[in-house]
Amino acid sequence: MQFVVMVVLARLLSPADFGLIAILLALTTIGTLLVDSGFGVALVQRQHTTADDETTVFIFTVGASILAAGILMLAAPAIASFFHEPRLVDLTRVMALVLPLGAFASVPDALLTMRLDFRARARAEVVASLCSGAVAVVLALHGFNVWSLAWQSIVSIGVRGLLLWLYSGWRPRGRYRGASFRSLFGFGGYMLFTGLLNAAAIRLQSLLIGKLFDASALGFYTLAQGTQQAPASLIDGILKRVGLPVFSTIAQDKARLRSAFRASLRMAMFLFVPCMVGIAVVARPLIEFIYGARWSPAAPILSILSLSAALWPIHVLNLAAIGAQGRSNLLLRVEVIKQVMGILLIATASPWGPLAIAWAVLFSGFFGVVINAYYSKKLLNYGAFAQLLDQSATFALSLVAALVGWMILQRAPPGPASMLSAIAAAAVAYGTLAALTRNIALNGLLTIVRTLREKSDTSIS
Repeated sequence: MQFVVMVVLARLLSPADFGLIAILLALTTIGTLLVDSGFGVALVQRQHTTADDETTVFIFTVGASILAAGILMLAAPAIASFFHEPRLVDLTRVMALVLPLGAFASVPDALLTMRLDFRARARAEVVASLCSGAVAVVLALHGFNVWSLAWQSIVSIGVRGLLLWLYSGWRPRGRYRGASFRSLFGFGGYMLFTGLLNAAAIRLQSLLIGKLFDASALGFYTLAQGTQQAPASLIDGILKRVGLPVFSTIAQDKARLRSAFRASLRMAMFLFVPCMVGIAVVARPLIEFIYGARWSPAAPILSILSLSAALWPIHVLNLAAIGAQGRSNLLLRVEVIKQVMGILLIATASPWGPLAIAWAVLFSGFFGVVINAYYSKKLLNYGAFAQLLDQSATFALSLVAALVGWMILQRAPPGPASMLSAIAAAAVAYGTLAALTRNIALNGLLTIVRTLREKSDTSIS
């Protein structure tokens, strides 16, 4: 839903509009992490929480969010001056509202995740995307420019929060307890620093481009990043919301946890790697077809960022497996090493422009795989080499499919028809070869589909 709305808005708004809102999203993302302080993840990891635990988290996050929003509003003139953008003053003050709106739903969100009630969460997010998207498009059509993007964020978070409250049925029935705060922060504090480092590495890209170049350059980078993140955020959301709570239920049985981790990784990579490699191959015709020719400077950035994201399931599932065992201190250690290296690479590359930053993201991603898998080797005897070896068939099939698509693009005249033909031919090649070689990940996915179908048939009967 969000991707479709972005496509429509990209045809109505300028690259500079997307660049301005990217700066503010970088700041509000960091503010949201500070407000949450890792308590949401701590509730999920704990599995069994009390009313006092939940109320303690609610009171703290709402209070912290109001304080953070006030600080951001006061800092608005300084932020606008730093980026040499006067429009950021009013935009910053309005966008600060996302902090308390997000905090309002932190506990219901965590509880639905802990219950594995993804149907309710999906309903809330779909409705929020539809409502916020409609508001943004209407405002853009009436000439509100960057303000349409700002109100899209506010409406989305507000509607989502309201629906999560309704679907969860949760109300703050306990009381604030210092003991609950200290106990949850023992795990959540590590998750806070982990999240801050991760956000710093990602959002630093936007802040550096916004500072060193103009809003249009940041707009091109943001659109490429958003296009790459459309499939990446989907798999990221699924793996994070399922991985930690499911792994947490079997964390005491190392053999079962390792088996579940390995099977999950194989199936996630089987679906995700060809998708990201395919986007890298068809980046230019894809950008021009979806967003229009004026966005073509984003194409090379999209190619590199897509390749950097191809290994994303390895990052997410390794962290979920470590977190499920309650080893948040190890998560922090991993993130410190990984993100410090990533920040250094991005900062070093930034003077050479957005494309150089994308290359830095690619190299830091490969480095991150090794670091993420280091403690999986120690805890589960499943390190980086074993994980990558398990994906060797997926890598080979993806390479063959990419070559098929690339050859069609080279021989056919430019245009949407050749792009769609390349995608279709690559998909057929990938699926056919996977079936002929009896790929273990494909067999696992088919087993899941058959099981779900049988359960559906049983419930209907």
